[in-house]
Amino acid sequence: MIKGISYFGVRRPKWALEDMKEIKERGFTHVLHTWSEEDLLYYRDSMQEIIDGSDALGLKVYVNPWGVGRVFGGEAFSELVGRNFSIAQKTVDGKSKVAACPNQPEFRLYMDQWIEAVCKTKVDTIFWDEPHFYFEKGALDNWACCCDHCQKKFLDQYGFKMPLSLTPEVETFRENSLIDFLNEMTEKVHRLGKRNSVCLLPPWFPAGIENWNRIAELPFVDEISSDPYWEKTTPSETIKENYREISKRLLSLAQKYNKDAQMWIKNYHIVEGKESDVRLATEEAYNAGIRNIFAWSYRGSEYLSWLRSDNPELVFETQIHALENLR
Repeated sequence: MIKGISYFGVRRPKWALEDMKEIKERGFTHVLHTWSEEDLLYYRDSMQEIIDGSDALGLKVYVNPWGVGRVFGGEAFSELVGRNFSIAQKTVDGKSKVAACPNQPEFRLYMDQWIEAVCKTKVDTIFWDEPHFYFEKGALDNWACCCDHCQKKFLDQYGFKMPLSLTPEVETFRENSLIDFLNEMTEKVHRLGKRNSVCLLPPWFPAGIENWNRIAELPFVDEISSDPYWEKTTPSETIKENYREISKRLLSLAQKYNKDAQMWIKNYHIVEGKESDVRLATEEAYNAGIRNIFAWSYRGSEYLSWLRSDNPELVFETQIHALENLR
């Protein structure tokens, strides 16, 4: 049984490794460390110390591109587009967004640098966290990406100009673009001797990847996962149903394509009095057959105030006990 938890924000190796000791002592087998654009620029050696130190303590390490280019999930700021507007994703209204386009060669070159740096550490698995195109809640008709590079690529593939609506051809183009990007990235990681895990946004997010089979069948993807996190007002029964159904879907795909399956449990923004939802989600994933369960994030996210649960200590203890009591 794999029991993991994410960790971020602390870049003093001595202090971070004290937290790693607690994570190990509380029964976790794995930890996910975030690696942002800021980390690549300013904390590369510190991150190596933290990752290698985690490994030395007996924790297997995942690392994700935290908020990198805004193509991946995470609260970290991205300045890639600020440094080079030409790589920005554009929505159909013609506006550039603070997100890099995964079709842009310069963004892929940046990701090459990210991969090379991270894979020099004792990381076990690169975690491709929620790869997606830019989208806005409540404005789904203003989709991305319509940058010059995407428009040219679309024209070359289909023989006509990219439409301004999400036609089947545009939806397929967006999915093909993300698949091509991930195939290239995961192959580079594989060549450096590390595993690849891809975390897919749940179906209710218009991320650009509808057909999860296409991720599962990629040759260098070792693991598929999802994170059907709930809102503060989501009923417990809905949480259970979502975790049950998505866990079953993941496990079916994993078995079909000989991959590992992983589920993520929400440990942030947990409302006081609703801590038991953490246990319910964990049990549903396990009962569906998942044996690789991670939580986001350490200590109920107490140290990032925007994510902090109402009672972070209770959330952390609830998650630990939920994992301990799995049968």
